[in-house]
Amino acid sequence: MWRSCLIFAVRNLKRHKGFSIINIAGLAVGMTCSLLILLWVRDELSYDRFHEFSEEIVRVVADWDRHSWDGVEGTPGPLAEAARIRFPGIRQAVRFASQSRKVFRFRDKSFYEDGGIIVDPAFFEMFSFPLLRGNPASVFSSVDDLVMTETMSRRYFGDADPVGKVVEVSGRPRTVTGVAADCPADSHIRFDYVQSFTFIEDLTDWGTSWGSFNFITYVRLDPDVDREDLAGRLTDLAREAGCPQVREGARFRFQPLHRVHLDARRYQRPGIELGDSRYVALFGLIAFVVLLIAAVNYMNLATARAALRAREVGLRKTIGARRSQLMRQFFGESMLLAFLAGMIALALAWAALPAFNRLTGKALALIRLGPEHGFLFGGLILLTGLLSGSYPALYLSNFKPAAILRGKTGFAVGGGVLRRGLVTFQFTISILLIIFTAVVTQQLRFMKNQKLAFNRENVVFFPLKGEIGARFEAAKQELSRLPGVQGVTAQNYLFMDTTWRTTGIDWEGRDPEARRDIVVHFVDIDFFDVMQMELKQGRVFSREFITDENQAFIINREAVEQMGIASPVGKSFSFVRGRDDVMRGKIIGVLENGHYRSLHHEIEPHIFLLNRDWSDSADYGVALVRLQGERVEETLAGMRSVWERINPAMPFEYRFLHSAYDRLYRRETRIGTIFNIFTTLTILISALGLFGLSAFLAQRRRKEIGIRKVLGASESGLAARLGFQFARWTLPANLIAWPLAYLAAGKWLSNYAYRISPGWEIFLLSGAAALAIAGGTVGYQAIRAARTDPVDTLRSE
Repeated sequence: MWRSCLIFAVRNLKRHKGFSIINIAGLAVGMTCSLLILLWVRDELSYDRFHEFSEEIVRVVADWDRHSWDGVEGTPGPLAEAARIRFPGIRQAVRFASQSRKVFRFRDKSFYEDGGIIVDPAFFEMFSFPLLRGNPASVFSSVDDLVMTETMSRRYFGDADPVGKVVEVSGRPRTVTGVAADCPADSHIRFDYVQSFTFIEDLTDWGTSWGSFNFITYVRLDPDVDREDLAGRLTDLAREAGCPQVREGARFRFQPLHRVHLDARRYQRPGIELGDSRYVALFGLIAFVVLLIAAVNYMNLATARAALRAREVGLRKTIGARRSQLMRQFFGESMLLAFLAGMIALALAWAALPAFNRLTGKALALIRLGPEHGFLFGGLILLTGLLSGSYPALYLSNFKPAAILRGKTGFAVGGGVLRRGLVTFQFTISILLIIFTAVVTQQLRFMKNQKLAFNRENVVFFPLKGEIGARFEAAKQELSRLPGVQGVTAQNYLFMDTTWRTTGIDWEGRDPEARRDIVVHFVDIDFFDVMQMELKQGRVFSREFITDENQAFIINREAVEQMGIASPVGKSFSFVRGRDDVMRGKIIGVLENGHYRSLHHEIEPHIFLLNRDWSDSADYGVALVRLQGERVEETLAGMRSVWERINPAMPFEYRFLHSAYDRLYRRETRIGTIFNIFTTLTILISALGLFGLSAFLAQRRRKEIGIRKVLGASESGLAARLGFQFARWTLPANLIAWPLAYLAAGKWLSNYAYRISPGWEIFLLSGAAALAIAGGTVGYQAIRAARTDPVDTLRSE
């Protein structure tokens, strides 16, 4: 029986080659898109599952309703060790912090290294990052110990064993005690080298304050511990220890390790690879929709050809065929199509994977799929076959042979309604995707082109490493004399990078109960002129006022509003610079509000202080040089000469500020590109099915067209009549798609602090685009049918 079904299915495919090709092509493209998306989704969901204790490790995050904290990963430095000692349910605790760019040197090899992290000694015991050399329990026995990854080790030592060798890290000797395997691609923690927190604590008291939420804390819990209760006791511990944030309402909770990667928070640090669960859900939905539309194409053609197959069903039933046999026949045909399309989809996915990896920044591979994914792909083929063959198998097989032979199947009504519903569904999905794609594109353009609080164009920056910080004034004078240099300045860190925040401020007229969190910047005296920042009130720092060095503050308008200061210029202000070091002075200027970081962040209060000594700013400090925009290469060559003359021990590296800010939207750019591509392919699949459907219906109505032409109908009128059949289905599709797209776009845009407001023109243009796609798709077939010679179509009559 199955052999007979297969033979009939193959014969039917050969008999209708054109429609078979359209069906197979549509299904293959749809399955290829779904397979690539599912590979991406699987990779996103697999993060951090490779750790041996992945189910027991959690990250401590903080919530604070007053300041809109929702899962902020910062925690006080003393929290980890205090919690480990206090609570027996915590087996291990590890703090994590990223390092600033460091200069590594071994003999004649010297490079800048960005991928450094600082951890507690138990790091390699808690997390399953394999050590190729060294003992996890003893690699951090000294403050000078350092662990490199395999790739970094080869950069300095080749294939030689680096353990025991000494390298210079920003001029300080460090001993290599271990070599770790390169971080797996599915790890949210990324590093090139690792140092212990004992190194930090040996040099400074950084991290010892309960009020500094500077570190990420991971803890390994007993499997049977009550996590919610333990998180509450962790909050109580911090309150007892005097943590000011917790005393004012902040509280801790635990976040499972495998959820960290997909938790796209506003506070993302270097060394952390984050995704977004919303995008995973969205693309998973797109994968299903693409596959569904490909199946709808098959069902559309099946309904259109149902009248022809009805006679076949009647004859088969007349000679004794049972309904179950006919159902097997129709399902067999769809399964054969789905299998052929699946094989083609595998080949297409394999060919497209390198380009897809470049687009997504991943290293996906079909060969990495395990047996369970083979079953998944088999299930994908089975689902496609069942969806595609459901209509002919269940509907056509139920026809009564007597009714069929009398021409009374009822197909014209039922099949037409179903076909109109399916085409309307395709148009609805296409319009919805077009609108959403337009919104994503406009939001991305809005973010990239939004005016910042400073002018980022034609600005080059480089780190204040080595002697360049101590001799900044000399370097500034030499750089300023270079042709093509408009101005030179410096700041203790880029706005987009690590942020120094503090509540250690006081101001004239402050409510004793009021506390404000403010972002702190130390800048060069010419900073505001070079960066072209807009002053709202007062003045900027000036060499004419000697008190500006340690008694002057400049704040932005957001700070004024949050602190509630009326007429702020001239008001007294103080700032706690460090332990037993309070700077007191007056507010001399107010900056206009503007964005300092990406548009994921709301505008925050900022304070600016003058810095005269840049020798201690090697970690994050940068020099900024504004170019005139002409002879850039010549100017950069001059900057290199100045650097090598003043700072010969350090390599010269620079970046353009506008490029650095564009990278803040790298994830959105990638997601937007992926979305655009799969939206285009979805529309292409819909158009392919519409093309086949219009071709078949035009063929079915060739005698009607011939008669109308004989009676005087024009070719343009006939073509318009045929095209209108399909174009009219865009109206109900728009009525359904527009409110759905509005809700979906609003939900997605709510993730951004600053966003566009989709205008009515997006919806009208999307509807017009869908109409144009429909017109272009069926137009060729309509014109071709209208131009057919009526003599040829009516000859048999």
